[in-house]
Amino acid sequence: MALMKELTEQDGIFYFKGEKFSGTAFKKNEKGKFITEEPFKKGILHGKRVNYNTKGLPIAREKFKNGKGIYLEYHSNNRIKSKGLVIKSIKYGEWLYYNKKGTIKAKERWSEDIPNQLEWEKFYNKKGIIESEMYYKSGILHREIYYDENGKVFKSNKN
Repeated sequence: MALMKELTEQDGIFYFKGEKFSGTAFKKNEKGKFITEEPFKKGILHGKRVNYNTKGLPIAREKFKNGKGIYLEYHSNNRIKSKGLVIKSIKYGEWLYYNKKGTIKAKERWSEDIPNQLEWEKFYNKKGIIESEMYYKSGILHREIYYDENGKVFKSNKN
């Protein structure tokens, strides 16, 4: 057993004291309470990952096989903070980010062909209305679109 902060990650593989980690790693919140247990096999997430609320009760279980699975993170009020597919700690496909009230605050699209390649991201205001969109080519910002408080385009440019 180990704390997640004691592990180091390199190319999607987690190590503990220089060795590929096998066992259960734990995450703590800012108050020092355990909030997640993550199972590893040969340095890769493998098995049932469990998220706990502030009272120590399970709020979600995710299954990982050889590092692949849907990854969930929670706010202290037990609402989903972020959600998306990971394969060996690398984000793929669409990721969603929520505020503490459960409203989407951002979306991202990660390449399914090129690891760690962000394709686009969108940001939303507290009411869930789009504020901006950013599009990338080969990891470089290519296009930006900005919206007013009603969701109407007021500025757009290409880099």
